[in-house]
Parts: sequence; structure tokens; C-alpha cells
Amino acid sequence: MSYSFKNFINTRTRGFTLAEMMVSVSIIVVILTVVLSNQSTYTDGASVNRLADEIGLSISEAQAYGIGVRQLSPGSDDFSASYGIAFSLIQPEFATSYIFFADTDADLVYGGSWDCPDTGSCGEYQNKTDITGGNSITSICEIRDNDTEMCSVSRVDVSFVRPDTTANIMFFNNGGSLFSPQPSNIKGAKIVVTSPKGTEKNIIIYKTGQVSIQ
Repeated sequence: MSYSFKNFINTRTRGFTLAEMMVSVSIIVVILTVVLSNQSTYTDGASVNRLADEIGLSISEAQAYGIGVRQLSPGSDDFSASYGIAFSLIQPEFATSYIFFADTDADLVYGGSWDCPDTGSCGEYQNKTDITGGNSITSICEIRDNDTEMCSVSRVDVSFVRPDTTANIMFFNNGGSLFSPQPSNIKGAKIVVTSPKGTEKNIIIYKTGQVSIQ
């Protein structure tokens, strides 16, 4: 009886063998790999979702300013401008930002530079939002009334003119010039944003002024 109890104690206190330790470490590595991979995927998706929501809010803000008779600048007493957002793929670096503009000349497009340093020095420029986290705009498309999409678009400007809540959508060709005439039977515009891992979100601006995130 005494001998058996001693063997039991020795077995309980002998510790891990090298093989047992290697198995345990392997299991921990597999678990950590799965956790980190899932966390990376979640972070990637959350980042592009947040970007799509921010763009949607920016469009809604332009709509509110456009129909709400916002003063062009503090103390200017100028309430004549409409407001809009410009998205461009004309140059690769433009894919990581978008412009909020005041349409002071009522031509429905942004007439300033994409590299304006500050408000007031580039005409219609109000501010630029930089897209971070490795996300970018990867496609701009026309949506026709029959729901077909034409993605040979290099830029789209969306503006709102009071008192109308509908969106004025102006498309540019791959050469950077306005389509002339503008495409007919347009239902809206689609902005595609993509994360570093390839997760896509669509921001659809309908001519009715509604915005959908898909």
C-alpha cells in the first residue's frame, strides 16, 4: 500500500515531458493564430464599414447645408451657395480622399483644386476628408433606371440646391472631363470603398436624395 502511494506521488510530481510541452505549445499557437486572424478580419471589416458610414453622413450633411441656406463663411452674409461632395479617381492619390465643396457658381460641380491647403484659398473648397487605414475608393459607377451599372466613371460630384432635396449628380469620363451630355435615365451613383483585405462597401446616392449603404 505504501509503495503504491509513493508511485502515485512520483507520477503526480514528475512534470511535463518534452513531448507534452511541445503539444501544449502547438495548441496554444493554433488558438492564438485563429484569434488573431479573426480579430484582423473583424478590424478590417469594421474599418471599411465606418468609412462607408462617414461618407454617407458627409453626403447627408451636404444635403442639409444645401437646403438649409447655410452661410458660406462666418460673417459673410452670403447664403447663395449650394453644397456638395466630390469623389475622384482621376489620379491614384485622389482615391484616398473626398472634397466637401460650396457650389458658388451654380454649375453643380466642384471647381477647385484637390490639393487645396485650406478653406478660402481655393474658391469652392470647404474641406477634404482623408481616408485612412489603408481603405480607398476603388470604383465609381452610374446606376441606370433599369438597375444596370456603368463604371467607366473617373469622378462624380453630388450637390444639393435649395429648396429641392433631390441630388444633382454629375459624372466625369476617364479623361477627367464632364460627360456631355450627361447620361440619361440615371437612377443614382455608386461609390465603392475597399479595405486592405478586399472587403467592399457600396455607398449609393439616389437622385431622390436618399443614401444607402450596402
